[in-house]
Amino acid sequence: MTEDKIISTEKTSRKRPPKDKHIDVRFTDNEFNHVLKNARLSGRSKSIYLHDIALGHKPSLPMTTEQQEALKGLTGARAELVYIRNALHALPQAERKKLFKRADFMERWLQGVNDIIMEWSNIRDRFIDMI
Repeated sequence: MTEDKIISTEKTSRKRPPKDKHIDVRFTDNEFNHVLKNARLSGRSKSIYLHDIALGHKPSLPMTTEQQEALKGLTGARAELVYIRNALHALPQAERKKLFKRADFMERWLQGVNDIIMEWSNIRDRFIDMI
């Protein structure tokens, strides 16, 4: 072996100890198919999937279409907040104070903030329902 390969091997072995122990596990056909399906869904091999589960990790699944839509809604709600913040920051301080003293502006402001909060709550609920 060349010196580069020796150094590379030493670095790798220091980072992650070799996995030389194993446990044999037996499954029924249904259980085995269930493990295969879950491993495939999480994008892992059977071995890595079972390893992660055994150590208490919960392998994540790819996002569903509903989760992707919820994430888009969250992005839209964030964009609205950024738009509002930028509009207010563009105004001089005295102008901002005048706006926030007006009852009609504050009413519209609070309604807009409440709408955004409601959208976030709906998005959160959609994610929770999917778990």
